[in-house]
Amino acid sequence: MATYESERLILAPPTLEHEAELFKLHNDPLVQEWIFNRVPQTKEDVRKWLDWFLAQWRKNGFGDWMVYEKTNDGSIFIGRCGLRDYGETNNLELATSLSERGRGRGLALEAMHFTVAHALRNSTKEKVIGLIAHGNTRSERTAKKLGLRYVDDCWCYDKFWQYHEMTREEYFSAGAR
Repeated sequence: MATYESERLILAPPTLEHEAELFKLHNDPLVQEWIFNRVPQTKEDVRKWLDWFLAQWRKNGFGDWMVYEKTNDGSIFIGRCGLRDYGETNNLELATSLSERGRGRGLALEAMHFTVAHALRNSTKEKVIGLIAHGNTRSERTAKKLGLRYVDDCWCYDKFWQYHEMTREEYFSAGAR
């Protein structure tokens, strides 16, 4: 599978070799707080996530990407970003998790633009949705910049989330995408 490069990022499809990087990411304190309800993730938990990511790629031809920041000393893993099937709908769920190193410099938005455009160009999915933990104002701002709009709260994955969405038409009609 091909990788994608921007001026600041390299995005690569997941492989089994990403397990150690994902283990470290999924045990980052903020990732644990916002996604995993402060529950430390085991190697078995991370393997299940990785297996799920790989299954999404096999099914759809896209999914979560491993995100690396380009530096003068090479590339450094900073997180994951991608889209996956949202339940039994014809929608895609956007999910981004960056380590502390990757936060606060617009790298999440850069990765999101690529992953959303790639998934929508390679599918017939109707909407992109985002589930954001209450109080995660940084993710709320990034989602809004991407074009997602808050709709309501919803119960999913054993907790309440803010439910945001945008249609494919809304995404592609916003500027020169």
